Amino acid sequence: MAQKRRSVFKKESVWKIVGSYIWGKTKLITLNIKLPDHFLDEEVQDGFLVSQKRKEVWAVELDLLTEFDRVCKKYKLRYFADGGTLLGAIRHGGFIPWDDDIDLAMFRDDYDKLCSIALHEFKNPYFFQTEYTDRGSLRGHAQLRNSNTTAILRNSLNCKYKFNQGIFIDIFPMDSVTENQSKFLIQGIKVTFYKWLSRIMSRSTDTYANQSGNIKRDLIMKIFYIFLKTPLKNLFLDYDMYYKMFEDNCTKYNEENTEFISLLSFQFFNKRNFKYRVDYDECFEAKFEFITIPVMNNYERVLNMNFGDWKKFIIGTSDHGTVFFDTEKSYKKYIEDSEMYPLYWTPSKEGTFCV
Repeated sequence: MAQKRRSVFKKESVWKIVGSYIWGKTKLITLNIKLPDHFLDEEVQDGFLVSQKRKEVWAVELDLLTEFDRVCKKYKLRYFADGGTLLGAIRHGGFIPWDDDIDLAMFRDDYDKLCSIALHEFKNPYFFQTEYTDRGSLRGHAQLRNSNTTAILRNSLNCKYKFNQGIFIDIFPMDSVTENQSKFLIQGIKVTFYKWLSRIMSRSTDTYANQSGNIKRDLIMKIFYIFLKTPLKNLFLDYDMYYKMFEDNCTKYNEENTEFISLLSFQFFNKRNFKYRVDYDECFEAKFEFITIPVMNNYERVLNMNFGDWKKFIIGTSDHGTVFFDTEKSYKKYIEDSEMYPLYWTPSKEGTFCV
């Protein structure tokens, strides 16, 4: 049995660190939220084994949600459960058992106001991450993170990116979808292009890491990196300008009272994210684990558009794919010492976590 677990990792030192966690011997960081008795106990939910490790990730995210809710209530900002979090609230009364994140959505006006007060309101270990507060993270939306924890995406392992990589919840802005198909197509092309260009420039400067393992690619990126660090780059490329153009194009038709809204900064052309604006006129508080979360009154139509037959259970994995979680150590520890985490890990449907 031990040999099978050990084969998941490429280094014995990693096995020793992770192995103790598999047997439930690690500690959870101090949270401001009070967990109910036995919340962290392993259990089977809807035919899926929810491990203690997954429960600890949930606990950190619920703590983040509670802090986020506090700030939104203080400034009268509206937000809603979105995506898998909405589905979990309605169908499971909390997390989807095989999910590991929280998705929230806000109208762009509320989102912008939140961004303007976030750094004043969220104190350590909470960190409100956007491209303006943590250059190089480049999501197109905000994330509230716990800086004392770790949630590193697989494609970021070994890159030692300096931006905050604590456990997070996602906050997506909702923008107007123009009803003119030609305008929508042109808008989408521009949004996609400027986001792509911003990402290329970010990965070549602010989050540059010469560790792809491909010698030819690393050499090209190194030359590009050196060029973009010189004054000459200002003659050709302006990262801040292109990122602002990306955001400006996302919000281009927000003055129009369109029938549909969507997460244009996240997945512009994904029509599963389209939502009827009127469905968000009123909301109620739905049970989400041992707290509540705002849900739009007409949630059924929102879920139908997003998931189709959402009442049918299909055991799957998180949309984030492979994520390296640690609910005890800060991501900074792993940036300082890459020997601490595995070079390869694949999640299983049984809920295996690398923590």
